[in-house]
Amino acid sequence: MNIAQNQLLIKMKKKIFTIAFCIFTIILLGSCEQDDICLEDTTPRLVIRFYDNENPNDFKKVSNLLVQIQGVSEVFFNETITSSTDSIAIPIMVTDDLTKYTLVLNGNDGDETNDNPDILNFTYTREDLFVSRSCGYKTVFHEGLTSLETDADNWILDVETIDNPQSITNQKNAHVKIFH
Repeated sequence: MNIAQNQLLIKMKKKIFTIAFCIFTIILLGSCEQDDICLEDTTPRLVIRFYDNENPNDFKKVSNLLVQIQGVSEVFFNETITSSTDSIAIPIMVTDDLTKYTLVLNGNDGDETNDNPDILNFTYTREDLFVSRSCGYKTVFHEGLTSLETDADNWILDVETIDNPQSITNQKNAHVKIFH
């Protein structure tokens, strides 16, 4: 093999290597998936505001509120429930058309003798909506109605659904007023 053929062979190998490298890079970059981060609203929670029964326009904090959701074994807790709160955002069951909440006044103070549980029923219809590939589906709630089970010692004196019936498509505004 002479020098000219050897140089031609080296140039051909370089071109084949360059073309193969470009094809490999294109395939590699084309197979990368975009990160799926959900930045949109998901299933909204029920937002409850607590009001003073004697001054219905004034908020009134609830001391040591404990929230239990029927069908959920643990006590519900999130950043909206503090030792003294005038509003909470709590999950709604997406598998049923009724969620029962037990709201326990003084339930978080460690002394069970002064606990006062009241049961709040929230009935609704569900609609599942596709949000996006990264978020999946969310459930919104329509025709929401709230009722209070009366007992001998209700600390909740009245319950009012803000809109009657209530549609819950976000958790930016209150959905239910509780007077105590």
